[in-house]
Amino acid sequence: MVAYAGMSDKLPNLCYYNQQEYTFQKPYSETTAKLMDEEVLKMVNEQYQRAKQILSEHKDGHAQLAQMLVDREVIFADDVEKIFGKRPWQSRSEELLEAQMRAEAERMAEERAKELEAKKSEK
Repeated sequence: MVAYAGMSDKLPNLCYYNQQEYTFQKPYSETTAKLMDEEVLKMVNEQYQRAKQILSEHKDGHAQLAQMLVDREVIFADDVEKIFGKRPWQSRSEELLEAQMRAEAERMAEERAKELEAKKSEK
C-alpha cells in the first residue's frame, strides 16, 4: 500500500510502482525505501496495538461467545449482537441488500410512470 500509493504521513499520495512493467521495480532511492519500511512498520505496530486494545476491551464478550460455542456449537448473528451489540457500521451484505431494494423500487417507479404515460396517451 505504501509502495503503490504512498498513503502515509511521511510519504505523500504518490505511486512508487513502475507502471511500465508488470514486475515491481525499485524506481526510488534507498532513503525512500527505508522511509517506506519505517512507515509500514509504524502502520503495522499501530494496528497491532489497536487490535490488542479492542480484544482487551471485549474480553468478557469473547469469553461469553466461546462458552456459547461450547454449549451450542452453532451461533447466529443475533447471538453475537446480544453479546457485543449492533455494529457501528453496515455489513457489506446489508449495503448490497439496500442497494438492490433501491434499484427495485426505482425500477417499479419507472414502470408505474410508463403505465401512467401509456394510459394518458390512450385517452
